[in-house]
Amino acid sequence: MRRTVTYDVTTRGRISTSVAIFKRRAQETYGDARGWRAGGIAFRQVERGGDFSLVLAEASTLPSFGAECSTYWSCRVGRFVVINRDRWKFASPAWNRARAGLRDYRHLVVNHETGHWLGHGHRGCPGAGQPAPVMMQQSKALDGCRFNPWPTPAER
Repeated sequence: MRRTVTYDVTTRGRISTSVAIFKRRAQETYGDARGWRAGGIAFRQVERGGDFSLVLAEASTLPSFGAECSTYWSCRVGRFVVINRDRWKFASPAWNRARAGLRDYRHLVVNHETGHWLGHGHRGCPGAGQPAPVMMQQSKALDGCRFNPWPTPAER
C-alpha cells in the first residue's frame, strides 16, 4: 500500500546556491525508484503546509532548530528536515576523500534526514564491502562499507 507524504521547501538564512536546483534535486531523490518510494512512500511537493518542511539552511542557523543541530551537519527536528547549505554545496570531507560525487551526496543527505522524519534511527555497517545503509552516518565514516545514497532493502 502506497502512502503519500507532502512536503514544502523553504530556506533559512543567507543561501548562496540555487534554490531551484535544490528543489529539483530533492524531487529527483524523492521520485527515484531506489529511494523511500520503493518502500511504498510517495512524496508530493506543495507550496506550503506540507507534512514536513525541507529546509536549505545557512550553517549558522542550524542550532536555532534545536540542540540536536550543529553548524556542521544536517539534521531533523520535529517537522523540519534541515539540510546544511555548506554540506549541500561541498559534501563532507569523508565523502570527498572517497571521490564520491556531489550529486550522490545530495541524494544521501536528503534520504538520510528524511529517513529520520520517517522514524528511522542510525544504523551501522552490516559488513565490510557492503553498501552502507542510508541511515548510517556516511558523512562521517564508513566502517568498511561502501558509500550508498539510497535506502537498502532492509531499511525500506
